[in-house]
Amino acid sequence: MKKRLLTSIAAAVVLTSTIAPASNISAITDLRSQKVSAATDAQTEFLNKAAKEAVKAAKKYGTYPSVMIAQAIIESGWGQSGLAVNSNNLFGMKADDSWSGESYLARTREEKDGKSYYINAIFRKYNSLKESFEDNGKKLREGVSWQPLRYKGAWLENANTYAEATKALTGTYATDSKYDIALNSRITSHNLNQYDPVISKTTKHYTVEKSGSVYNWPTDHSVAKAVGSVKSGEKVTVTKTITFHDGSSRMYIEGKGWINGTSLTKGKTTTSEPSTQAPKGATKVEKNLMHNAYVYDAKGKKIKGKMYKISDEEGSKLIATYGTKTIKKKTYYRVGENEYIAAGNIDGTLRFLKHNTYVYNQYGNRDNTLKRKKNEQVATYGSAVKINGKKYYRIGIRQYIKKSNFM
Repeated sequence: MKKRLLTSIAAAVVLTSTIAPASNISAITDLRSQKVSAATDAQTEFLNKAAKEAVKAAKKYGTYPSVMIAQAIIESGWGQSGLAVNSNNLFGMKADDSWSGESYLARTREEKDGKSYYINAIFRKYNSLKESFEDNGKKLREGVSWQPLRYKGAWLENANTYAEATKALTGTYATDSKYDIALNSRITSHNLNQYDPVISKTTKHYTVEKSGSVYNWPTDHSVAKAVGSVKSGEKVTVTKTITFHDGSSRMYIEGKGWINGTSLTKGKTTTSEPSTQAPKGATKVEKNLMHNAYVYDAKGKKIKGKMYKISDEEGSKLIATYGTKTIKKKTYYRVGENEYIAAGNIDGTLRFLKHNTYVYNQYGNRDNTLKRKKNEQVATYGSAVKINGKKYYRIGIRQYIKKSNFM
């Protein structure tokens, strides 16, 4: 089996030695020669760039953005590796015979039967980080020439959680036997799953709004293959819905295939969004709402009948905000002409843990793969909620920690 590289062991470096370039190979780098310790502000800058590209590439190819971002962090050392700096290669993508672009020669560590060894390998060189994420998304969806379905376990339609996706990549995408543990650690530590789509397996009935094709994958139609069609007015049953970070969705019609959510209508549809009017001259900034939020006026008085709600299926939602305002020493986001919501529902409130703790889902079920440690600082969203009679703080999309574990 062809072995996949691990550039995560050492963030790489400037050239320590060079050889005469062969063909379009630009240089050689020893990935072990120097570690780069990225500062918090540099990490934040990298995350902002990576998240933007990961969300777009992951939606196109039907993968988890959190997994792609975690891969980029690990394999590029927060974008500071030699491959990342010199060739925009965040994922250690090798240049095989199918690659026609520029290449870069570097020394890297691989693992076989639990033992490490080093080789010189030829890697792909990209013009931008966008191209790197695009190529990684394509690789995850299309696999390798001798095994097109090699990474199918990481696809959105097959992996119900990012943890299932990282498990599927261990031993296939990377030879590191603990690759999933490394990825999950980054996802948890940096709340990367906030960028992931929400997957619902609730069965629902719809009417086809407009005739069109259905596809074999929940990806962009340029990536998927049409496998059938539906007609306007046809009654269909949807068994799985994937709602993306931008609010769009793709649905699986039982016995037919995948279709964009805009092609279907569901009888009596209601919205929990309050009717708001954008303030004149104010700059609109979309924020990710993580918790149900009451709407208040400029004096901090709750406006009757107005509230932003988030369903378990949504997990979060993007809303328009227009700056902040301090009301009675508390920060609020402006969402309308005279309407505000508490900033803690968006930014979160940092709290320290007094005990080691597990993370739970919205039903109070413990996720044994997600743990937080004593004295760790965790962002919580909104006020505590009751799940099965116990109070929890929300820390992410469908992630909760017991209130009693916080100081």
